[in-house]
Amino acid sequence: MFGKEDLNWLFPLLVGYIPSGIAYGVLATAIHVPWYFTMLLSAVVYSGAVQSAFVGFWSIGLEPVTLILTAALLNLRHSIYGPHLEEHFENVERGDIFTLGPLLTDEIYALGVGYRPMSITKLRYISLLAYFSWMGSSALGIAFTGGIPQYVLPALYLALPALFLALMVPKVRGRGTLTAASVSIVISVAFRLDGFPEYFILISILAGVAAGIFLTPELRRVSQR
Repeated sequence: MFGKEDLNWLFPLLVGYIPSGIAYGVLATAIHVPWYFTMLLSAVVYSGAVQSAFVGFWSIGLEPVTLILTAALLNLRHSIYGPHLEEHFENVERGDIFTLGPLLTDEIYALGVGYRPMSITKLRYISLLAYFSWMGSSALGIAFTGGIPQYVLPALYLALPALFLALMVPKVRGRGTLTAASVSIVISVAFRLDGFPEYFILISILAGVAAGIFLTPELRRVSQR
């Protein structure tokens, strides 16, 4: 299934998912979210951003409508992941879409479009491995809540963003991708420091894409095809 060369990205993937899942389980348990509900979110929602938002809403008093809107905005970017990923694989069948689509996280998408050659079957196995790693690490966080110092949690939450950056940086080639990445990062950091809600990430994504297209001729030509 996996060869030695796959360890170059398989190990970092697990190093990113497991600490983040543990941090989510610890935080949810610390604010008295029932363990079964914590695990249900990991199993069904399977989104670090949305699950973190839920934990925040739980701590201040849950507002279902606001949470649903936040979840939709945070995951809106996934609507373009599938169609874009399909272009990178031949003979994608309907069964592939149904089995891979619900497990298509940011990191899995980055692997699918950025690290070739990779078959759709291998990508499915990677997706399942990431999913069960997230589930298992969430359970570990619940089980060991009392044994993990609170000051360690911020470091655990950095694992998933660090993983995504590690996947992105080698793919920043040329002025176009550098412009898109830089604009998105600057806007994200500025909005985060100003205390904007988490769905500001959509603004940074769209701004980065627009900057990459309109400020670089090569990307503009691709967008017009």
